[in-house]
Amino acid sequence: MREEPPVPTPPRRADGVLIAVALGSVAATVALLQLIPGINPTTAGFVLLILVLLSATLGPLWIAVTVAVASTLSFNYFFFPPVGTFTIAEPHNWVSLAAFLVAAIVGSNLSAANKERARIAVERAHFLEEREAAELQRQRGELASTLLASLSHDLKTPLTVIQMAVENLRGDLPADARRAQADAAAAELNRLTRLFADILDIARIDAAAIPIQREWVTPADVVDAALAHVRHAVDGHRIRVDADSDRLVHIDARLASVALSHLLENAARYSPADQEIVVDAHVQPDGITVSVTDHGAGLDAAEIDKLFERFYRGRGAHQSAQGTGMGLAIARGLLNAIAGRIWAENVAGAGARFSMTVPGATRPAEAEA
Repeated sequence: MREEPPVPTPPRRADGVLIAVALGSVAATVALLQLIPGINPTTAGFVLLILVLLSATLGPLWIAVTVAVASTLSFNYFFFPPVGTFTIAEPHNWVSLAAFLVAAIVGSNLSAANKERARIAVERAHFLEEREAAELQRQRGELASTLLASLSHDLKTPLTVIQMAVENLRGDLPADARRAQADAAAAELNRLTRLFADILDIARIDAAAIPIQREWVTPADVVDAALAHVRHAVDGHRIRVDADSDRLVHIDARLASVALSHLLENAARYSPADQEIVVDAHVQPDGITVSVTDHGAGLDAAEIDKLFERFYRGRGAHQSAQGTGMGLAIARGLLNAIAGRIWAENVAGAGARFSMTVPGATRPAEAEA
């Protein structure tokens, strides 16, 4: 097939307007300079050079070049003797005129290049913002899908157990059997309550809507509250607590105890029932430090940095224990809200140790009114 030659594109009306404005600005500048008594060529040259640089800053490069050429011709015609002609009487004025033209074109090129770099930088910033927004949207979609899959799995088991327990309780069962069925249903209801509490905590962390209420408490108070919060999870495990009760710390005890409850639940999930879980809680000069040590299989060194990511569960967790992967992420989010910190490590001769600190003022317990 024969190719048709490209049809020349007529100049756009906008280009004609730009040319008219550019030439008009040169004419207006020259007219104003001529109104100044005794104006010399050097002053006129600087003013016209500024006009060239302004045109390069405000318009495209070709407009700046147009202004540079028009300014050079005007400089020669109106300000170099003999005035009113394009003739230059003295040879050194040729050098001045050439220097003006070169300076105008080079300056306009530099100005245009800077403007182009600024434009590219702005476009790159916009691109990065759009890419970050798309990545955030993708992550939110993945989180939503993961949460939905996790909830579907974790809701199915307790609901099935509760349904079976209720059906069994409808029949004629001995007292012991009825009590066992009721206990099973109550345990699964507690599990569901805990699951929905986790979801609410995640929502509050995401919305940065966690109210802070500080009070004077002992480390023992924080541990007791956490153990009460997860009694259903730690039943059957031996818990050894070493906590200060003679010093007070000024912290949000509710958030600290909820964060600690997730560490206790995590330890109970991965620690054998015949091995004790050790809780140490002590007042430090700048707050409280609590650690929970289990006697499980320990942590994979390659996964320690990922343990506090939302919905992350280690390779061994999928075979050994149930869970949504939200607990440690919630603990970190709650502690962040009160300027706390959390970390994990392996312990020689034991399993894993999860530790948390919460800053706060301290004082002896006897000082409490």
